[in-house]
Amino acid sequence: MNAPIFLAMMYRYADGTLTLAFWYAATLSTLMIGAGVWGLVAPESFRVFYFKLYHRLPLTFGPRFGSERPTTGWGWGSPTSIRLSSVLAIAIAGTFMAWVAFFTRPGVTY
Repeated sequence: MNAPIFLAMMYRYADGTLTLAFWYAATLSTLMIGAGVWGLVAPESFRVFYFKLYHRLPLTFGPRFGSERPTTGWGWGSPTSIRLSSVLAIAIAGTFMAWVAFFTRPGVTY
């Protein structure tokens, strides 16, 4: 008989103390929230400096590798997409840690 395989995490022991999985999730969520906040408050001059430096680099691969440089318009490097992904990172990490902290029960695997 085949038993289903799944990833089970227990965030609290039966006596209510926090497990290593809780601290691991808390550390990752803290880093994710920190990266999201940094993405929101970092000066745009960092991105402008990076793209100006990147556009000044010589082409080393030639045309056969499609060596077009990225633009600073709408895309992964645009200020709007960086801010949206930062807000999304904060929301995901905050929601997950709120669920872990307030809605998990001791001794139950999730």
